[in-house]
Amino acid sequence: MYSNSNTTINYTKVFLVLSTLFFMWGLITVLNISLIEELRDVFQLSFEESLSINLALYGTYFIIALPAGWVINKVGFRKGIIIGAGLASFGCFLFYPAAASSSFVKLLLALFVLGSGFTFLQVAANPYVALLGMRGKGAAKLSFIQAFNSFGTFLAPLLAGGLFLSIAGLKPTSFATMAPEELMQHKILLVQMPYLLFGSIWFLLMLIVTLSELPRINMQDQPPLIRNNEKEPRKFLLQYPQVVNGAITLFLYVGAEVSLAYYISMKSETLIPYYWGCALLGRFIGAGLLFVATSPRKMMKFSGSVALFLLLVYMIINNDDKYIVNMNQETDPALYLLVLIGLCNSVIWPTVFTMGIDGMGKYSINASALLVMSVFGGAVIPFIFIYLLTDYSIISAFPILLIAYGFLIWFGSKGSIYEKKNNFY
Repeated sequence: MYSNSNTTINYTKVFLVLSTLFFMWGLITVLNISLIEELRDVFQLSFEESLSINLALYGTYFIIALPAGWVINKVGFRKGIIIGAGLASFGCFLFYPAAASSSFVKLLLALFVLGSGFTFLQVAANPYVALLGMRGKGAAKLSFIQAFNSFGTFLAPLLAGGLFLSIAGLKPTSFATMAPEELMQHKILLVQMPYLLFGSIWFLLMLIVTLSELPRINMQDQPPLIRNNEKEPRKFLLQYPQVVNGAITLFLYVGAEVSLAYYISMKSETLIPYYWGCALLGRFIGAGLLFVATSPRKMMKFSGSVALFLLLVYMIINNDDKYIVNMNQETDPALYLLVLIGLCNSVIWPTVFTMGIDGMGKYSINASALLVMSVFGGAVIPFIFIYLLTDYSIISAFPILLIAYGFLIWFGSKGSIYEKKNNFY
């Protein structure tokens, strides 16, 4: 069966727990980008080496997703979420000794453990939210829950430049007035304290999920939906086009989203909260539209088309831009075009993901694992994008983003279609 038949389930409490999980991993993922300068100084990294921070976190999804799917198939969604929260807590705590010793190897280990926790959470929580409760509104439910993930990404740069700076004993003027040795000690605290706090929160969340009664969803006895012209379900995951095409789409999308975040933050740090803020606003709006007015496929095609248009306009305006950093103190007004792409990005993950696992039945967790593997695009594409941008120009780098959103439009039009005898999402 798809969900617990118990009608006394308090879905408000369930979604409160789940939204907190989504909020936390969004917060920490973007915190790594927001603290990139401090991490670079504390661990004495070159610019190229600092990109490996992104590679270690996002690369873990590629390595751990399939094993995580296998484990979750054995233990269930709830225990998979508990394992993910526990690993995330341990990974956060590992940042403390890593920063104290300025060990790059320990930093990569901490990122790997943290990323492993996030992978378990993604593989388990995304399909769990889509399958839980109201049938036929998987994209709307996931978009609503993902809004709390976006709330975390929105808060991360604000906290990094405000509260956490104060906790570490720093002010905006400290970077110019403190002696190098004293400044380094405070930067170590700026890395240690947030992750120590988040490690404690993750541990508390693990206990809450352990003690809570999340509804049980059993997918093991649910066969995949059969196509109109077939007599029995396909037996192998890669035979389902919506899964394979969805994984490619998410690989390109996550890479494009992270690349834009890097680009905007390098051009104007003050605009990056607005980029993530647009994603936050868009997910609440998107959830409402998906509940009452439109289909995931139409939403995806519209979002991809608008993002493609905004990118093209920005390229035309800045076609001779050869610098990843702003060469003057004024913010380029055209950057607001890229900030608005955050609105377009907001509904892409929930719509692609739910269409990717559509009709997969007992293969839903395996399909989820394959889709989550594609988060690795957040490591690969930014690396290529920044290389082309720094060594060549915007005309060389931005076509990667155009391809990503172009493929998204194709997925919404044709790549996600899986003609079957009935529909679930």
